[in-house]
Amino acid sequence: MNILLLDLFGSFLTEDMLYCIKKLGHNCKIVQFILADKEGNDEFSAFMKKELSEGSFDMVLTTNYYPAVARICYVNNISYAAWVYDSPPEIQSLETLSFTTNRIFFFCKYDYETYKNQGFDNVYYLPLGANIERLSSFRAAGEYKCDVSLVGGLYHSDSYLGLKAIMTPEQQQFLEAMVKVQLKHAGSMVLDSAITEDFVEQVCRHYKDQSEMAVQPNKAQLFYSICAHITHMERLALLRLSAGNGYSTRLYASSVTDQNRDLLTSQGVEIHGPVNYGREMPQVFLSSKINLNPTLRANRTGIPLRVVDVLGVGGFLLTTHQAELDDFFFEDEIATYECVEEAIEKIDYYLSHESERVLLAAKGHERAKKDFSFEDRIKAIMYIATKSR
Repeated sequence: MNILLLDLFGSFLTEDMLYCIKKLGHNCKIVQFILADKEGNDEFSAFMKKELSEGSFDMVLTTNYYPAVARICYVNNISYAAWVYDSPPEIQSLETLSFTTNRIFFFCKYDYETYKNQGFDNVYYLPLGANIERLSSFRAAGEYKCDVSLVGGLYHSDSYLGLKAIMTPEQQQFLEAMVKVQLKHAGSMVLDSAITEDFVEQVCRHYKDQSEMAVQPNKAQLFYSICAHITHMERLALLRLSAGNGYSTRLYASSVTDQNRDLLTSQGVEIHGPVNYGREMPQVFLSSKINLNPTLRANRTGIPLRVVDVLGVGGFLLTTHQAELDDFFFEDEIATYECVEEAIEKIDYYLSHESERVLLAAKGHERAKKDFSFEDRIKAIMYIATKSR
């Protein structure tokens, strides 16, 4: 097969996709075009027209779904496979989803079922994977050694705080109670039950009473802002409490606000810049005794990329419990937690029980090799994208 692999935003998965496609014996051309608007523009249309005219491609492949690519592939009758690794997926319009040339793969079962239940028969469930062959070359490095680390951003509370500030006192109290209860449980089940269309309508009506120009958030937007706030609070608490208990604790992030920097460093958290996904991150995972993964709460059920990244290289992972983890892992293969208090208890336990920590990491790694092979994922995409055309 001849495959056009488009990298439209600097995807972490692109290099492993290219590696596995070529290993499977297919021809693949990879091109990069940073596309800020997924709906496309004239420049991108001209770019795609040129690429398709110069090559004879059987399939176009992207990370995440782009309506602009879907339209072009549909017009040219070329299979378009999109592997969505964001949850919730950023799909603003359903207009292009039903194109017969589309094959859309969701890593999160909740998102897959959402679109499947809306009648789309060209959507599929495909968890993320790890390129074990590439990751097997890495070793621990002294410069990254620590007890506990977190690789990733802290998320922000700005949107949540801004929306909350102009609510009625009763709405604010309801929101605070909702957040307090959800913090005690993994996932977003409390939020999904509490954020009703009626509540959103009441909030928007109150906003409108204050100003005709007031923001009018929909349910999904309000949900995401609360999820980002909870994730922000959880990540700060985990890092502060871990360091406060005397463990060497590191955060690797591209940016940290002055306020958050002060909150973290006052407890002894070491803040470092971002690490390169392909070269440095695997060494961080192998060099940290415990790798934290507080999952973004807006991802309702899916197994995040960070989980397969850590387990794929053989590091020890402590992650928020996600429903889909139960479909793949036994209890002695992965360490999960429901709330910050339980996470801190498990940090204490596993740092003082090294043999159990090492054994659990080894079993998790074996599970990743068996059930999360990146090569197997690419095989599935290519099989599904071609068998029904």
